[in-house]
Amino acid sequence: MSRVGSNSKRNEKNTNSFFNKINTIYAQVVNGEDIRSEEDKMIDTIRSAHDEWKNAEAFFQNVTDPDLIDYAIYRVEAAKTRYTYLMKVAREMGIKANIQ
Repeated sequence: MSRVGSNSKRNEKNTNSFFNKINTIYAQVVNGEDIRSEEDKMIDTIRSAHDEWKNAEAFFQNVTDPDLIDYAIYRVEAAKTRYTYLMKVAREMGIKANIQ
């Protein structure tokens, strides 16, 4: 009988743990907190940096005003450097994803 009682207490503890996790997530959502994992956040940041880099290259290809050429070059180089840095950090974190 004690075995049944211990199983019952274990199931109750697991159920309480589950509901505590659900309550924590609910509170985070209600308070507007980001509940994504650090890996998901990093992947989103890398995708955003990649888009920024591609947009900067498109701007550079289309710029016609000589006064904007230096700015366009700077923008491409800055975006490329940020993307490269984020990829390095992701590798160090052990993140493996097809980002492009």
